[in-house]
Amino acid sequence: MLRGAWLLGSLVFVSSVVLGSCGPPPPPGYCAGPTCGCSGGDNCVLDCPAVGCDAECHDVSNCDAGCGDMCNLSCHNNSNCDLECGDGCAVDCHSVSNCDVTCGADCAVDCNNLSNCDVVMVSGEVTCEGVGNCDIRCALPDGSTEPASDCGGGRHSCPVGSC
Repeated sequence: MLRGAWLLGSLVFVSSVVLGSCGPPPPPGYCAGPTCGCSGGDNCVLDCPAVGCDAECHDVSNCDAGCGDMCNLSCHNNSNCDLECGDGCAVDCHSVSNCDVTCGADCAVDCNNLSNCDVVMVSGEVTCEGVGNCDIRCALPDGSTEPASDCGGGRHSCPVGSC
């Protein structure tokens, strides 16, 4: 009986290796520990809640990515980037049409070569270079927002008056 079970198990294993049926192909977007990425295709959805996560989304039509505190988000060569992160994150958005970012406190956002860069953050700094429309807003404790300080040279800062 034991020998029959062993033979059956071996047959299933060998068949799966030979036929390549070890599982379906991975979905668009992957995470391996604190590193996430997605490239090519129409849509990319990444969720990397780990502290210190690195997430990159490129060469897709739409990217929807989120990460926790102290993470790095990069979105480039896309049509649309919809990004969300916690406190102390760094966001790089370049060579896309639209980049929407929502982040917590102490954010550093770099928008470069975009049509539209829209950021809502508690505190931090945004740099807009080669951007058609740069709309940076500071999130207030009551849930409303107000325009960020324009520090000149494409730099915007929250809270208001923190240049």
